[in-house]
Amino acid sequence: MITLGTQYYRAPFPENRYWEQDLKQMKESGLNTVQLWVLWGWVEAKQGTYNFSDYDRLVDIAQKYGLGVVLSTIAEIHPYWIHDAVPGSEMVTNMGVKVVSSNRGECHYGITPGGCFDHPGVWERMQSFIRATAERFGKAPHLRGWDAWNELRWNVNADGLVCYCDNTLATFRAWLEMQYGTLDGLNKAWRRRYSSFKEVMPGKMVGRPYTEMMAFNHFITARANAHAKLRYDTIKTIDKIHPVTVHGAQPSPYYAGDMNAPHYVMPLDRGNDWSFVENTDGMGFSSFPKWGNQDDTTFAVRVSIGASAATSNNKRMWLSELQGGRSSIGFVEPHLVVDAKSQQRWLWNGIAGGADTVLFWCWRDEVFGCESNGFGIIGNDGRRDERVVALKRTGKMLVDHEALLAAYKPLKGSVGVLFSPQTYYLYGAQDGKAGRVFNAMEGYCRALSRLNIPYTVVEEEHLAVLDGIKLLFIPKTMVIAEKTEKVIEAFINNGGTVVCESEFGAFDTAGVYRYPEDRFITRLTGIREIGRRNLPKGNTKNKDLPAPAAYTINGIKASLFPAQWITPLTGSGTVLARHDEGALALETQCGNGRVIMIGTYLGENNRDSLEMERFIGAIVAGAKIAAPVSVQSPVPSGRNFVQIIAGKSSDKRVVFVFFPRECECKSAALSMTDGFTGVLADAVSGENIRVTNGRCTVKNTDLAFAMLIES
Repeated sequence: MITLGTQYYRAPFPENRYWEQDLKQMKESGLNTVQLWVLWGWVEAKQGTYNFSDYDRLVDIAQKYGLGVVLSTIAEIHPYWIHDAVPGSEMVTNMGVKVVSSNRGECHYGITPGGCFDHPGVWERMQSFIRATAERFGKAPHLRGWDAWNELRWNVNADGLVCYCDNTLATFRAWLEMQYGTLDGLNKAWRRRYSSFKEVMPGKMVGRPYTEMMAFNHFITARANAHAKLRYDTIKTIDKIHPVTVHGAQPSPYYAGDMNAPHYVMPLDRGNDWSFVENTDGMGFSSFPKWGNQDDTTFAVRVSIGASAATSNNKRMWLSELQGGRSSIGFVEPHLVVDAKSQQRWLWNGIAGGADTVLFWCWRDEVFGCESNGFGIIGNDGRRDERVVALKRTGKMLVDHEALLAAYKPLKGSVGVLFSPQTYYLYGAQDGKAGRVFNAMEGYCRALSRLNIPYTVVEEEHLAVLDGIKLLFIPKTMVIAEKTEKVIEAFINNGGTVVCESEFGAFDTAGVYRYPEDRFITRLTGIREIGRRNLPKGNTKNKDLPAPAAYTINGIKASLFPAQWITPLTGSGTVLARHDEGALALETQCGNGRVIMIGTYLGENNRDSLEMERFIGAIVAGAKIAAPVSVQSPVPSGRNFVQIIAGKSSDKRVVFVFFPRECECKSAALSMTDGFTGVLADAVSGENIRVTNGRCTVKNTDLAFAMLIES
């Protein structure tokens, strides 16, 4: 069964006078689950005494009305007594200053960041709380699962880069020893002459040598991964039946960081989804599309990235927090309202992408702090009634098609887009943030999404998924490890196509620059970059962008803007774009495969460009890949496009059609690559659609999406 629920209780709100009626109304509104935040600071307000009385009552009321329960263990909201109980447990900033913890802006009781979980005494007490919660509720008959770590928070309110306490530094050095085996191994990789691991210091701040900052940033990611496993293991030892997941505020590639004041967060400091799913039952992420002004493409990319991480290890994906009502942050003018059509599109987009759990934030408007007067499904933004009516319809559809949806899986594509955490660490060491790396990657994902070509985001240390990939885009990957080089070389030699960009593999994982002639891609292809050149000055049409260049591939022409710099190319192959000093893009045969080398970055300045989509589409076609279902009309325009997600449920095809919300679109003409002839039943409108030789027309519905099921 698809879990459809809402977050309800962040102690002590909502107050208990609302509980009975609210949970009853949830069930009547089509929801089947309620989520509760179990806060350590609230439950163990007195050291050694756990008070679960309010949660006991809420769990009982949920059972009374036939609602399942998801419990979130909020062990990152520490009790006020933590530093008295564990002296010296404070986090320490990069400047050696002890962090003074405080209440979080949107959480009523308890402090953050609290004690450092590398301190054994802090983790012992955190673990005891998690264990007590699992023992209390793990056998509840209506328990649906656990969210073991909410948005992966651990350094909120730290007011500086953390953590540099003695416990974390000892953990860092032990991690280095595990990575490199011996001190000699570290010295060889880093080109150093350390005489002891105690001499190895973490990176302190932006602009210092890359090596230490990259290593410490990598460690901080790995540390979060390891902490998630500890939480998971603690619950799973007690409850072996129900799924245990963790979730971020967004899929991990979005965590580009900002180490500069006042933000103080490293890239990927909250961990890596691909590593989480190795050690948990799944991962999830939050999405507040109206709050974040996310368009349809952005939401589609988020789901694709999340699904890529989850399926890399055949684990679950949750939409762990989906915007329930209008957001409200402080005393600014009211944010955009959440209409039912938009909300239903997000919900079903997640299900179509492979999510088996959708949890809203939240049921009733918040009453505490900066989030007061916001986020409630039944909140006072003028749209509560339409949202509830639409949710009732969805609840019925989930019941009517329970077996079909339980067996449903989206089709896997044969296109990959590489995600390089090591390049994030490099940019973090230099600029303090890796936003440009993410933007470069996202540009390719957006083009593929708008072309309705299924793709997988491939994380650089989880390359087994390449077995099903024929075409791999490698945007802005300036750091590459030797083991990754070998996998990519084998991928090319086995017939794969690689599209890489400027200074591909120009640095090793220690942050040491490789000359062009020393890079593996030069050895493979003979293509060599001849140095960075300034971007050409902008044209009269768009003075904010550099002058575009003309690209031609497979007879398709596109005008595309460069970004950051240009590195002209020399070598043999077909010239796809020209520069005064050489080629701007070259295509060459390599083994049984192909390499397309581009001497700039295209994802950043060609966002939602039809020219970019034309170029990407031509590369995909050249790799003999086609979308399983394509849209013949209407064509994408501006932010609007008809999104298709195709999948299978046992032997039945299922096609989700999402119509644009920002323009009038009465129908979409579709073409199926396999030439299917038959009937598809629309679960939303109830209409039967005849498909002849793969072609059909699907009418828009009152919910702006269709779910087509093979009859």
